[in-house]
Amino acid sequence: MPISKVKKGLEHAKGNKADNSSASLSDRAYHHIKRMLLVNELVAGQKIRYRDIAKKLNVSQTPVILALTRLENEGLVRSEANKGFRVPELDLEEARELYEMRAVIEAWLVKGTAKTISDEQIEKLEGLMAEHQAIRGESYCRERLWCDARLHLALASFSGHQIGIRVLREIFDRLYLRYRPERLSTVRLQEAEEEHNNFLAALKKHDARKASSLLEAHINHGQVRMLEGIKHDLEMRDHLDPWDLS
Repeated sequence: MPISKVKKGLEHAKGNKADNSSASLSDRAYHHIKRMLLVNELVAGQKIRYRDIAKKLNVSQTPVILALTRLENEGLVRSEANKGFRVPELDLEEARELYEMRAVIEAWLVKGTAKTISDEQIEKLEGLMAEHQAIRGESYCRERLWCDARLHLALASFSGHQIGIRVLREIFDRLYLRYRPERLSTVRLQEAEEEHNNFLAALKKHDARKASSLLEAHINHGQVRMLEGIKHDLEMRDHLDPWDLS
């Protein structure tokens, strides 16, 4: 019998209790709630009905609350006294700071990657870029944002810098799981594709300085577009008159 099957059997034999432990149930709830954010079952500003989540997962409320507390520590949800949990809106200052951190980390990591990147790694990036370009629509969608995150995380992973990769994952979670993608101008669709192609060309030439500069500019352009979307939404709210039928 293959070793992998033996290990799987042993884990199953000793693990039913572990599968129902508070930690494993909390992990299950944690990943379920993150998926809800990814597929827009939960959106920014929405109250989280943790009792309904517990019922859907067939668990008690405790592991769901533990999962929500973990997500709060990651900046994805927020608790309010006597009100429970909700998904916080991504405000201008937080979005700006997250993008600034992205630019610093990614531009620094790619300098080392550009010198050693392999043909196989280039091919992987090209595949992810093709997936990103294939996602079309009348408005920006979260699937395209998440595909962009996968592309950037793949590039960062080639550096082998584990802490940098982990921090970037947290940044992408906070940016892309809480931002309403429909706010983003569709102009960004073409912009992003052209910028991806440009820094990929620099990577193929192993031009570390140019790759870093182009990647930083690409991230900064994305920041401008995202902040424009948030500002536009805030302005719309400020001037909204529900009784104005003109």
